[in-house]
Amino acid sequence: MDRSWMFKNRTTDAFKIGVNDFLRQAVAHAGIGNRIYCSCLKCGNKALYKVHEVKGHIFYNGFDTNYQRWIWHGESHLGLTVNNLGVTSIAVPPLMQEDDDDDIFDMMQDVEEEFVDRPDQFEKLLSDAEKPLYDGCPNNYTKLSALVRLYNLKAANGWSDKSFSDLLVAISDMLPQPNELHTSMYQVKKIMSSLGMGYEKIHACRNDCVLYRKEYKDLECCPVCGVSRWKLEKNKDMNKKAVPAKVIWYIPPIPRFRRLFRNDAHAKNLTWHATERIKDGMLRHPADAPQWKTIDILYPKFGTESRNLQLGLATDGMNPHSNQSTSYSTWPVILVNYNLPPHLCMKRKFVMLTMLISGPKQPGNDIDVFLAPLIEDLKLLWEEGVECFDGY
Repeated sequence: MDRSWMFKNRTTDAFKIGVNDFLRQAVAHAGIGNRIYCSCLKCGNKALYKVHEVKGHIFYNGFDTNYQRWIWHGESHLGLTVNNLGVTSIAVPPLMQEDDDDDIFDMMQDVEEEFVDRPDQFEKLLSDAEKPLYDGCPNNYTKLSALVRLYNLKAANGWSDKSFSDLLVAISDMLPQPNELHTSMYQVKKIMSSLGMGYEKIHACRNDCVLYRKEYKDLECCPVCGVSRWKLEKNKDMNKKAVPAKVIWYIPPIPRFRRLFRNDAHAKNLTWHATERIKDGMLRHPADAPQWKTIDILYPKFGTESRNLQLGLATDGMNPHSNQSTSYSTWPVILVNYNLPPHLCMKRKFVMLTMLISGPKQPGNDIDVFLAPLIEDLKLLWEEGVECFDGY
């Protein structure tokens, strides 16, 4: 369909005919209560209205010319375009709700790059993101948004998988039938894992000598102390798998940095220290500190680009069993992003867990062995950099 009318004056016949054709297509794919998303400049596909109200909005506010692929009015979700970086992009409108923590479509926009080779799976997620939880569901809850909201509660409150499964079944029984709420924990984890970031399980020597990666990946014994890699050896006769003596979990930070930049609001906040910070000589933010200024002087090329990330690394031991009678010590390794405003940089959603070093004893002076994967990624960012899409 010709889109040139979108850029014409609203008083012209071409604009009026184009709006009528757009609304005719939208009505054929109307949702609940025959309402459609309003594509005027003010609403930007954030809210549902009746057709005559949408028409009035468009003629009063103008049509959103950035809305080129009408995926919320009947066109295919697989409207692929290529941005300046050569990265395939899929147009996704903003969420109808106001709560940033539950902004499903922002999350879908953040992860779309990872589904370039799996468009069918991304289309299924988009479908779940717009499918109502049940007919007439208030608050715009969808199949996906309800699941994400409940799973966030599970993570925040430490619910077990069994208790969460029982809760899903109970809620599904309470909701009007039929409804779209998943009741299988297997399906829930499958969906959430596709939205989340991957991690690596890396075996380590029980004496903290080496990580079994790269040239040591296939070794059965430590090349330094000679101790077996396994706590429980593999037994083919009894169909038992070998159990590693020690494991660390590594969550690469680079994909998460890319997600931050893909989100327009987050990408804007990442330059706050350079564009919006008050510069009156008072110490309000790490960027006001002499250490930050020293780095900018020593590395002027790095300091002149406000989107370059200034990170802080922190780690400490914790007892994951909440039992003071045991001395088990697990060490999380965390990255703090100091580019962000003070009220955001220490928020839970922006503090990145990059590594979990399992116990039972603390790594002590051998912690450099465990930090090797993270240091390699940070050196890659420092020396070469990585290409990413800036949503702002």
